[in-house]
Amino acid sequence: MTNYWQNVLGQDPSKFLTFVSLLISSPILIPFDANGRAGNTSTSSLLTNSSTAPFPPPLSCYPGLSQSQFQLISTLETSVFGLSPPTTQANFDDSCFPDRPIYGTLNILHLRLPFQDSQSGPKQAAILSRDASSRVVVYNGEVLSGLPTSNTSAIPTTDPRQFGTLGHINHVLLDFFQAIPDINVSTQLVNYVLSSPVTPPSNDSPLGKSLSTIPTLEVAVFGSVTPPDVTGVVSSFSTPSGGLFFGNDQSLAVRDWAIVAAQKGVTWTELANSPVIVNDRSFTDDAFNAVWDPAFLFFHSTSNATVTVGNITAGFAAVNKFTST
Repeated sequence: MTNYWQNVLGQDPSKFLTFVSLLISSPILIPFDANGRAGNTSTSSLLTNSSTAPFPPPLSCYPGLSQSQFQLISTLETSVFGLSPPTTQANFDDSCFPDRPIYGTLNILHLRLPFQDSQSGPKQAAILSRDASSRVVVYNGEVLSGLPTSNTSAIPTTDPRQFGTLGHINHVLLDFFQAIPDINVSTQLVNYVLSSPVTPPSNDSPLGKSLSTIPTLEVAVFGSVTPPDVTGVVSSFSTPSGGLFFGNDQSLAVRDWAIVAAQKGVTWTELANSPVIVNDRSFTDDAFNAVWDPAFLFFHSTSNATVTVGNITAGFAAVNKFTST
């Protein structure tokens, strides 16, 4: 990777270690679909006020997986990680959780959501604490992090040598950069990471216009994740199908888990690369509640009124709740 950095990307060798340090310090997002169901169980029913209950659950512990999804998971976990084959689950069972990995993404583009808007993955994610990063395996390409809602149909590789850790990532980065079709996008990405960003690339920047060409750096987290392992939650105002999520019972469950169980908060956004977000860290924030209360009422009344994501964003703009960080 150091040769590729200097000879192909044309970068200063003295900046490589800084680049790697900044990249591996990117947030790790563990996606979950709070509006979805697994078998006969709603995902949001697992979002409790307990500070010890594990969440999100490992993918191989999900009930209701299709045969093809289950086979993908089994192939990766047995061939690469050397685990015993998973067993089909009729319901969520906590005893399954500690022994199976949880999949997520290394958010090097500092997107507001776990996936780009053009992708079909979940619209919520837990942000993993840095203390848990020693439990992470990283590799190039979206494989399982978008399941069960995404359309992944194949595993690019089951060669364990293509997988790494945050402390041994150079070979993974080589795969990653070689998968970007335009060298100009690669150099723009390098410059972006070296700028120590905390917000996504601007929509009108060359990098912002090329996000769909940049692969996902996926992670597998070993061991259960509980609220102390989480530093916050990110969520879209909308559901994966485009309907309003903000204000429904499932969104309230997300708020309860983030604010009460994890004692952190929710970062709300409209789009994955939105320049601004809304921070939600208290149930007693009058400005936030001026938008939340009518949205919640919309889902719990018989009114014929129509409330859309546009109403929510206009409401937060009116009370000056939008911020860049």
